[in-house]
Amino acid sequence: MNLSASATMGGAISIVNAIATSRGSTLGISLKVKVKIQLEPGHVGISRNFVNDKLVNKIIRSVLPPSLLKTHFVSIKLSSEIPAGWGLKSSSAVSNAVSLVCHKIVNEKIYDKNVLNTAVNSSLWAKVSITGAFDDACACYYGGLIITNNQFRKLIRRDPVNEDLAVIIYLPTGVARGETRKLRIHRELFNHAFKLTIKGDYWKAMNLNGVLTNSILYNNYSPMIKALESGSLGVSYSGNGPAIAAVVHKDNLDKVRSSLDEKFGKILIAKVNNTKASVD
Repeated sequence: MNLSASATMGGAISIVNAIATSRGSTLGISLKVKVKIQLEPGHVGISRNFVNDKLVNKIIRSVLPPSLLKTHFVSIKLSSEIPAGWGLKSSSAVSNAVSLVCHKIVNEKIYDKNVLNTAVNSSLWAKVSITGAFDDACACYYGGLIITNNQFRKLIRRDPVNEDLAVIIYLPTGVARGETRKLRIHRELFNHAFKLTIKGDYWKAMNLNGVLTNSILYNNYSPMIKALESGSLGVSYSGNGPAIAAVVHKDNLDKVRSSLDEKFGKILIAKVNNTKASVD
């Protein structure tokens, strides 16, 4: 058994939102979460200097043996490049990273399915996700383009993404999110978007997902239209928003960025990520 471990986990953006059909598609990006957990004999307890402490504590108590928790203090250091509450999978990245570290502490051999199930179960328990976000968890954990059935926690496919692409993330100010469960109104159309991903038409699927999500939650097409007119491959609200993500060729990045009004929002640039999460 290890007394300390650390993990690095990427974030993700949505290609197709899974709320409507329980089937989704996501893309790993380079914004990262880093977690280190160290067990200190003697004083007992769990440090609480981080966000989502309810979620993190649930994961810790689900994986680490009670006998260990009764004799050790659990010290946690957590840092994140992913803005929380924007639909950029920060909760999935955090829950994955904490789960991965805890599993590393108790067992040198890592079982991916166990890590993901712990993270998804804890996210459902902590009510930070409607579906458990298995699609988000897989994109953060494995990287690449991900297609999943969230209901059955099945990874249908993982495709590598062209690393000549980049992601522009637009964080609009003063935008209120609508009722996310109403996305099910467009169930058939979200299903069509999902079928496009099965065919490999990820960017068409992403654009359709963006239109559908916007029509229910935001009714603000301007940033998406500007990004598309400037040559983006795919543009969509990520998750339930309000962040808007645009996938672009790197040589077109400046043109797309300049099309977005920074007076009314913040812009982040991320690389695409094909690399599986690491732990040591």
